[in-house]
Order: sequence, then structure tokens, then C-alpha cells
Amino acid sequence: MARRLHFSRLSLSEQPLFFFSLAFIGGLLLASSFSISASVWLLGGLAAWLLAGVRLWRRRGGGVVTGILLLGCLGAGGALGALREREAGPERVRRMLERGEVSAAEPVELYGTLESAPELAPDRIYLRIAVERLATLGRERPASGSVQITAPFSDDESRAEYDALGIDYGARVRVLCALRDRGGYRNPGAPDFDELLEDRGLDARGMVKSPLLIERLGEGTSSAALRALYGVRSRALSATLRRFQQPAAGILAAALFGNRYFLLRGPAESFRGGGTFHLLVISGSHVAMIAAVALWASARGIRSRAGRYSLVVALMWSYALMVGAEPSITRAVVMLTIVVVGRLLFRQSIGTNLLAAAAIILLAWQPRDLFNPGFQLSFLTVFAIVGFTAPLYLRLRAIGQWRPSAATPYPPLAPGWVRCLAEALFWDERAFRAEMAEAHIRYRLQKTRAASILNRWRLQTPLTAIATTLLTTTSVQIGLLPMMLHYFHRFSMISPAANVVESALISLLMIAGAIFLALHALLGEWVAPLAGVVDGLARLIVASGDWMLARRGAAFRVPDWGTGWQWVFAAFFCAALLLVVCLDLSNPLRKGDESRDARRRRLGRIAVPCALLTMATLGALLTLHPFEHEYEHGRLSVTFLDVGQGDAMLLRFPRGGTMLLDSGGRPAYRGGFDAEPEDELLVEDRLGIGEAAVMPFLWHCGIGRLDWIVASHGDADHVEGFGEIARAFEIGRALRGPSSRLSGAFGPDLFDRAVRLANAPLQRAARGDRIEIDGVTIETLSPDAEFAAAPRSANNGSLVLRVVYGGRRFLFTGDIERDAEARLCASAEDLRADVLKVAHHGSRTSSTSEFLQRVRPAHAVISVAEPSPFGHPHPDALARLQASGARVWRTSRCGAITLSTDGGDLRLETAVKCESDPQSRDTASRSSPER
Repeated sequence: MARRLHFSRLSLSEQPLFFFSLAFIGGLLLASSFSISASVWLLGGLAAWLLAGVRLWRRRGGGVVTGILLLGCLGAGGALGALREREAGPERVRRMLERGEVSAAEPVELYGTLESAPELAPDRIYLRIAVERLATLGRERPASGSVQITAPFSDDESRAEYDALGIDYGARVRVLCALRDRGGYRNPGAPDFDELLEDRGLDARGMVKSPLLIERLGEGTSSAALRALYGVRSRALSATLRRFQQPAAGILAAALFGNRYFLLRGPAESFRGGGTFHLLVISGSHVAMIAAVALWASARGIRSRAGRYSLVVALMWSYALMVGAEPSITRAVVMLTIVVVGRLLFRQSIGTNLLAAAAIILLAWQPRDLFNPGFQLSFLTVFAIVGFTAPLYLRLRAIGQWRPSAATPYPPLAPGWVRCLAEALFWDERAFRAEMAEAHIRYRLQKTRAASILNRWRLQTPLTAIATTLLTTTSVQIGLLPMMLHYFHRFSMISPAANVVESALISLLMIAGAIFLALHALLGEWVAPLAGVVDGLARLIVASGDWMLARRGAAFRVPDWGTGWQWVFAAFFCAALLLVVCLDLSNPLRKGDESRDARRRRLGRIAVPCALLTMATLGALLTLHPFEHEYEHGRLSVTFLDVGQGDAMLLRFPRGGTMLLDSGGRPAYRGGFDAEPEDELLVEDRLGIGEAAVMPFLWHCGIGRLDWIVASHGDADHVEGFGEIARAFEIGRALRGPSSRLSGAFGPDLFDRAVRLANAPLQRAARGDRIEIDGVTIETLSPDAEFAAAPRSANNGSLVLRVVYGGRRFLFTGDIERDAEARLCASAEDLRADVLKVAHHGSRTSSTSEFLQRVRPAHAVISVAEPSPFGHPHPDALARLQASGARVWRTSRCGAITLSTDGGDLRLETAVKCESDPQSRDTASRSSPER
């Protein structure tokens, strides 16, 4: 019998590295979970490999040897993982911060060398320093590790001061800064910025107030090759930002050079919403495109295949190093290198085996990358392509191109609709007729009529490209669905279509931008008029994304699943893996008349529908789960969120109602989330407080709708986050003070813009107004209409709300100062409250003794950053609060602080184990009920 056409199988004999990589990864995971020494792991792995070698020497192979080799890979992974956990010695900056030897409140002198080129942003520059030693409080000591320093440019003068330093990659510097090893917000559900910092290989981040606090000490050890590469990137990036307008400049800076600091918020949000942000991240598609262009160009001048391949590999590694060697691009370049070496050795590179080889190499170099979300998403994306899309594509092509031959004598076994689709995409009618015209034996084949029509009009190639892109993006989106929801809380219905359109346009933009930059380097200003073409193409890309996103239900945000999400994710991925296995076992060109073929078909008819039904059901539940948010029935709960230097409080009412009072923001924020066109260049795409601190907590609680949003006043550190929240959540009603405009000290009326965006009815509150929600009374104590019209400061116009449930009272004071407090004290109002939100983050001008005597709080909560840019809380204010007998809590120390009551008791919980301020430590203990 003639040999049938064979498809590559996911088996130990054909793709062994896939299984070895799984064992290696298993060792890394076990090492992170169990405290086993590296020597034990290493001895176990070496023993397994030695035993396997002995059995092979005695010619005893088979499955036993394979299992022993897998155990050896498990031991190797465990040894590397254990060694990685021991890397951070006592002199590491990270360990010093953990031990408290270096404090965020104390200035630190760092001595070290720039280990990469400075990274430019619109109003600042980032320096990555390999630390040699540090000094604090007059004590100098050796140190090691990497620290990222941010140098802000407050004006042109500070930028000139930095430029005068002339520092670049390899320069030795001394920096006077404040260090932090924590960049996130300690709220349940918020991203773990500590882990993200470690994933980037950083021990800490630091900030200098002025470039004058940076001193160049000379030249350190550096690589001449890297210096040259960084110089090329710097000049090209500078030319990109100078010659192109936004959004082209920001898109090209990200897609060509890996600098995403110049992306505008609007276009970036369009890419995120459409599920196409990966097109702006240098990854496998970028590497493949650049390598293809390089191979095409080198073929015109280099005849030696080895010479061409060596040149392309060297070019791609240079490019990867130049743009920062992130996991996605490193994985792609490693895979490209393996493919090229395999072709030089006349070996075929099988997709899954190739991906596994890249995983082993990269994880052996950086084991910690296994826990990096970028690494996980990158490899899962490629696995979805090589494990599902590529095998399905090959089988469809084999069905569509089938003709009788010695290798394929029988027609393919496939449903009729599958044959019609495959033939329409892959059957070449013109080639078949040409072959029949010259053949001695002629025959006719019955193919779908659409195949002949499409082939005659030469439409198959573009349609096949579109269908392949749709298949790829759909399979990737489905395969990554749990991870995308877990990390980003996003689901996009338009992602497959958007990827087809925007991937083609982004590719054109990158090619056009690269050609322009090359011509500009050769011809200078002669090619300047051509920049308009690139600018127009970028505007078209953004407009197409915005148009698709404007469709109803195109994209939405999804709250957390809740408890048990690990099991749901595991079931989803098991069903996906079952689908991959079924596809791997299928062969439409098999004769199919053997008993095992019949059994395989019967199992496939059961397994494939079950896998598809499981994935569809779990996918629908993950994206549309109608679960109510978590709350304690019959209790009023108030959570003071950690938003740094700002305010944000979530009130959950006894029957499930929700109110968000303030939303946090950056104190020095200049400009809105939805800036006017003339201000567009100022709106950099940066992770906002809403996205980083508030929204993750809301999703963690299962909240998809906010019944009320309330602004105490218009300062950005209270309302900036509402812009992001309005895009992601359904808003019932909005509440603000009585003034005609809610402008704060830092810019425009951000809250009103958010209300318009959410299309929510706006209600104004003044002194004497009351709202009843689920049996809870919310009273407005200040301001009255007259005082709100002309307060001495914007802070004194803050809403002061008292929330009453049963016998318990909460008092929220915004940023009021002594004038507003005096007016409240002068009124006949009973100001007593069990819980006080301390006004103005503990400012010296607030929390007067008279006011505190009237309130007599049991608990006082200060929402503040540590260190605070304004020195909050002020020692005088703290002294007055402690003298009043209140237990003082700070979000900077405790993270999210939750106080709840059923109207009688009062419970307090904190996200981080902490104590109230020292003077009142003996009054109570954390999380203790009060009556």
C-alpha cells in the first residue's frame, strides 16, 4: 500500500523537546513552592541522567529511559529555580529595603554605572543604574542590584541641566534620591507591582527632584557594541519624534524602538479596547517581518546561503539588544536562530518543538521569567498558533489541494462544508488544467464551484491571508481568554476583525516609517514632505480602531470570577488541550478502514464537541458571569482605598448598593483624561490611579456597576480616576457640590467630564440635603450654597457628608480646612462620628482641636502616600488627632482600610497587617469588634 501523507505529531518521538520543556518548567514551579536546596535538585537530576546514560549504553532504551530523562529535566529546572531564589544576597538593595536599612523617607546616595541607555519620556528620563555602593545618614556600604531612577523635567531649564551632564550608557554616576521598593497600591485585587518590579530585574525605583542631584563621575565598564547600538536607537528615536506628528510618532516609537512613553492615551486605549495593543509591542510578528525584509534584501547581494542567514541572525540579535531584549522579542529571535541553524543543517523546524527549545533556553538564562505575565502571554500566544492554528491550516490546505497521487490515493475524510471551505481557499484550478493539458492520463475532479471562480479572479491569495489571520487571532484570543481576563479584565468582540485590518496597516506604517528614516539619514530634509504620508497612515489606523470600537458591545471590562477561579481556568485549559490533542491525532488523508481508525473517529466525535462545549460554556461564564458583588448583607461597609496621595472610598450598603466617593489621582496632574484637541500632546498614555488602584478592587469585589459616584471637590487627586472608571463601569447617578463648576486647583472639571462620558444623571447637594440608600442616611453638612459660591479656598468648598446607619456614624470631610471646620463648629449640628475621614490628608491647616472635640471620633483614617510629596500628615495634625483619643490609621501603612457595621458593632480590617499610630496602640487591636 502506498504511504499516506503524514502530519507532524505532538509525540515524544517527533517533538521531544515539548515534553522535556514541560518537565523543566515543572521543576521551576516546584522550586518556587518548596524549600529544597539546589544541591538536592542537582544531584537528583544528575543521577537521573546518569542512570539514563547507563541504560542507553546497555542498549536498554524505550519508555523507561524517556521517563528518566524527563525526571532529569525536572531536577535541572528545580536546581535553577532554587539557585535563583538564593541570588539576592544581603548586599542587594532589595534586601536592604526589606530589612529597613534604607528608608523611603531618607535620602540615599547611589554610586553606580548606567547599564543601559537613558530612556526618554515626554517630561522625564529614566536611568537604569547597576549599583556599586550606597550611602545613607552618613554611612556608606557596598551594594548590588539594579535601580531605576526617574529624573523629571519640570521646565526647559531642568532639561538643559540634564543635557549638560552628558551621561549615557556606561557612565559612572552619583545620584541623591529617595528609593522605593514598592510601586503599587495595597488593595485587594490590585496588581502586585513588587513582583512586576522583580520581573524587570529591578531592586527598587527612585526619584530625583532635579537633574542637579545627578553627578557624572567618569566612564565605567561598558560594551562598545552595545554603545553603538544604543546610539543608533537614540538617533533614530529622536528623528522619529521630530519628523512625525502624533499619533504616528508615538506608534512608531513603540513599534520600531520599544519606547511606549510617547503613545497618546486616546490611541493607546483604542488599541487596548480592540485587542490589538500587541501590535505596538515588539514581538514575533515584528521580528518575522524585519527578518523577511532582511532576507529579501540580502539575497540581492550575498549568494552564500550561510552568509545570508548569518547576517540576518546577527541583525536580529543586534535589534533585540538595541530595543531592550524583552521576553517577547527574545523568544522570537531565539526561535528564528534555531530555524536558521536547522535550515543550514537541512533540518525541518517543527513549531512546538521550536517553541519548547526557546522556552528552555530563555528560562535557563532567566528562570524568573516564568512568572512574568509578558513571558506567559508571549509563549501561550505562540503555542496557540503552533499547536492549533498551524496544524489546522496544514490539514485544510491538504484537503483543499488534494488530487490522486501515490502518497494520497484516497479522497480526504472530512465533512462537506470543510471540503468546500478548504477548496475555495486552496484549490488551484489554473495549475490543475495546465497539468492536465500536458498529462498522458487525463481525469476530472469535482471541486466546489467557488474555488474555480475565486481562482479565476485571483482572489484566493488575499482571501486566504484574511482567513488565516482571522483563524489565528480567534484561536489566540480564545486560548488566552482566561489570562486576558485575569491580568487586564478586558474582552473584545472585535479583536479578530480588528487584527486583520490593523495588523496590515501597522505593517505598512512600520515599513513606511523605516524607509522614511533611512532616506532621511541619507538625504536629510529633502524627504521631509514624505512624512505627511506616514502621519496620514497613522491617523487612518487610529480612526479605523475607533470606528470599530464605537459599535455597541464591541469591547467591555470584566470583574473577577471570585473564589475558585483557578479550577475554572484549569478546566478551560484542559478542554483547550483536549482540542489540540484531537487535532493532532486527526489525519483527513488517512484511508480510515482499520479498526483503530474507527475507534479514533468515535472518540473524536465525542471529545471534540465536549471540548468545544466546555470552552464555550466556561468562556461565556468568564466574560458574562452575572454574579452579584461580594458584600455582607445587612452591614454598611466603608473601604478607604490606598490611592497614594489622594482620596477614594467605596461604600457598600446593607442591600448591595454601591457608592464611590472620590476616585484618587495624581496631585500634580495637569490636563484631563479626555483632553481637548489642542492639549492632546500632553495626554501621555500612563496607567492611571483608577486603572491601577480603584478598578482592580471593584473587580475583586465582583462589582460591574456603581449606583453612585460622588466628588467631594475638583482637585485631581480626588477625581482624576473617574475618567477611567466611567469607561469601564455602568454608573447609576452622580453627586457633587452646589457650585456651578467643580474646577480644582490643578485643572479642568474632570468629574463633570466623567459624568458626561458615563451618561449618568447629575445631582447637586448642599447643606441640609439627605439621601436614603438601603436604610442608610447620607446627610450633607457642608457647603451651603452661599459659601460654595465664594469660598476662601477650593478645599473649603468640599462636600462634607455624614453617613448614618443605626447608632453608627461616618464623617467624610474631603479637603476642608480650618475655615470650613469653624463654620461647622459654629452651627448647631451634632458632629459626633465614630469614624472620621481626616480632612486634607492630615494637613496642618485642618483637623483643628475644636473640630475634633465636636466630632470625638473613635477611628480617624488618613488617606496619604508615603512619603507624601507635601509632608502629610503634618506632626501638629497628628498630635491633635491623638490627643482627641482617636485611633489613627493611614492607608500608606495599612493599605485598604475597611470599617463595617450592622448599626451596632464596628469592625475594622486592613489589607496589610499594621497598627494605629504609636500613641494609641494600647487602646485596641486590629480587626477587633467594638460595641
